[in-house]
Amino acid sequence: MTRHSKIPFTGPLALAVSMVISIAHAQTASDVVDLGTIVLKRTSDTPLENYEGYAAEASSTATRGLPGDLAKSPRSVTVVTREQVEDQGARSLEDAIAYTPGVTVQTYGSDSRYEQYAIRGYEGQSTSTYRDGMPLRTFGWGAWRTEVFGVERIEVLRGGTADLYGSNEPGGVVNAVTKRPQFTYGGEILTRLNSYGGGELGFDVTGPLSDTIAYRFVGLFGETGTVFDEVDEGRVYLAPSLTWKATDRTNITFFGQYQKDDVGDTYVIVPQFGSQLANPIASYDNDFYSGNPDRNIIETTQNYLGYELDHAFDNGLTFRSRARFTENDWINQTTYPAAFYSSTGVAGAVDSAIMTDFDVDQTTTQFSFDNALVKEFSFGNVSGQIIGGVDYYEAEYDNTYSFRYAGNRNLLTESTVVIPGIPVAADIEFTQDIKQVGYYLGANAEIADNWLVTVSLRHDRVDMTTVSSGFSQRNKTDYTTGNIGVSHTFGNGVTLYSNAGTSFNLPPVGVNASSQPLEVETATSYEIGARFRPLGSNSLLSIALFDVTKDNTTQSLNQFAGDPRVEQVGEIRSQGVEVSANYAFKNGVSVLANYTYNDAKITQNATNQGNRVARIPKHSASLWLNYDVQAPRFDGLSLGVGARFTGDRFSDSANTATRKISDLTVFDASVAYEWDDWSATLSARNLTDRQDVTFCTSGAEAATQAGLPLAEAGGCTYGTGRTIQLSLTRRF
Repeated sequence: MTRHSKIPFTGPLALAVSMVISIAHAQTASDVVDLGTIVLKRTSDTPLENYEGYAAEASSTATRGLPGDLAKSPRSVTVVTREQVEDQGARSLEDAIAYTPGVTVQTYGSDSRYEQYAIRGYEGQSTSTYRDGMPLRTFGWGAWRTEVFGVERIEVLRGGTADLYGSNEPGGVVNAVTKRPQFTYGGEILTRLNSYGGGELGFDVTGPLSDTIAYRFVGLFGETGTVFDEVDEGRVYLAPSLTWKATDRTNITFFGQYQKDDVGDTYVIVPQFGSQLANPIASYDNDFYSGNPDRNIIETTQNYLGYELDHAFDNGLTFRSRARFTENDWINQTTYPAAFYSSTGVAGAVDSAIMTDFDVDQTTTQFSFDNALVKEFSFGNVSGQIIGGVDYYEAEYDNTYSFRYAGNRNLLTESTVVIPGIPVAADIEFTQDIKQVGYYLGANAEIADNWLVTVSLRHDRVDMTTVSSGFSQRNKTDYTTGNIGVSHTFGNGVTLYSNAGTSFNLPPVGVNASSQPLEVETATSYEIGARFRPLGSNSLLSIALFDVTKDNTTQSLNQFAGDPRVEQVGEIRSQGVEVSANYAFKNGVSVLANYTYNDAKITQNATNQGNRVARIPKHSASLWLNYDVQAPRFDGLSLGVGARFTGDRFSDSANTATRKISDLTVFDASVAYEWDDWSATLSARNLTDRQDVTFCTSGAEAATQAGLPLAEAGGCTYGTGRTIQLSLTRRF
């Protein structure tokens, strides 16, 4: 086998609920460390604040950019802070949200091409990733990847969000907030080494250029190895920004980003016999590379340019304007196994694969524009804000791709034989154009300092045109969504809340049995919950019960013949409970604990009614403990340890027994030390290097076409193996 040169090494529900209630009653304000108060300023002053520790008081995603109190909000929001990202050694958006309630990551296994996740039973990687409140949607294979070093925090809003942002999956959104310029000079230089070899160098510098202009420049460069000897990953990230306080009431910030990735293909499928099932002649571990190492190119370039403008009038009215243009170029030239078989005919002795060359040449551009007026009001014991505006989103996607037979490969001897007579598939050209205009109105009113009422209403007009080889489709949709929420805060720090709303999502590409365009997917969501914030602290304990139902889901009429027709008869209902604790004790111990019960089922479907939704576990939980050592001689030392549990789930909607994935638990850990302006962190994810299968595919289409046994055709993917990082940071 020809290999790439290796980079040298440089360097159960009741219990959970009772725990939350017990702690809430047992603890008083004196038992808790105050993690620092976040000053909420008007967006015309400072759009975003830095948060310290793991706890935050405010978020902006559930309020369209306006600061909102997390404890009082009638919606479920989790904020992943900068410190949490660093302590847990998160290198991707997917890593960063892995300790968030209601979230499932690695739904298809380890895959550095995409950030794959599901929220409350609905997969959101294609529609639900946002940056600064604007969508970064995935079309075809061209996904956006987030460099977490360039973001200040990550906010996960759970539940329907179409009333805020338009077309979306009803589980929620993940919004990464970009680092902003500050008028106080500061920065950091980061050096990071990887256990598979190689490393990264990052810098973040901000400060004033004058009394009215501030800058920020964030960058990261590096190349690291992976669990596969055949695959290395490289990245260049540059993100300049500039803030101009044109007047005392006018503030404008310009953003830019350039990101160049060369990631290779770490989405590696190995035979099911030899990974999940026994194989008498071979074992395929998580570092076995089944592709072609000489044909393994995935190069992407992401660019964006945008601005944020705020102007405050003297009558309590503020004008807000945001816009962003993005471009994503994606080149893919890889080879992967489409189905597996035994060359000897011995049952289960799978040793060979039908290989497929997969090529993609894709460009996606997206443009977002949002203008709004915000009005503050106050009368008697009622105060709040009203926001009304219009936003526009347009995406153009142009893609040429192909799947071509690349021979039969013996995985053990690495020899490949090309069987003559197999036809060569033609390139497929695919274009898509989406335009969305949304008119929205929202209000929040605080009554007598303990009631909060939020209302939002939005009307969207969406036009989507899709053209492919021998196929054309146009979907035009007008849809109105809304949400109402109420919360009541008691004097002891306890808040009760509820919300109800509607949402919609554009249908997938395809037509019904009559070759007519598909209807829009619609959803309703309901939620009730309780929170406890100990007085004088930022710590927060919460419990939420949710019920989300989506209609007009689809199933294929003929999945093996390339038929674009589908039946739109499906309904999915996801019900469950989320329990979480973000707590800091006086003795230096901080706790992040989450448990989710999610009963996600297919409630209407011709063939799969009553089955569990694919890739969604019923039970999941996580626990992270961090201890800031209190002994004076160990001042600056902190220790962290975590565990992430994912319950069993099925890889397919048919709930096939052979594609059921067992539950798994992985452990993470970190050791950090700070002195003067320096800090060093040693972090490990999947500390014990668990090799667990996380997704399995049938391989049925390729096996059927080749006349091979279906029982042995399936393949599986593993979760991410052990990754250790050592980082050294100098702050100034």
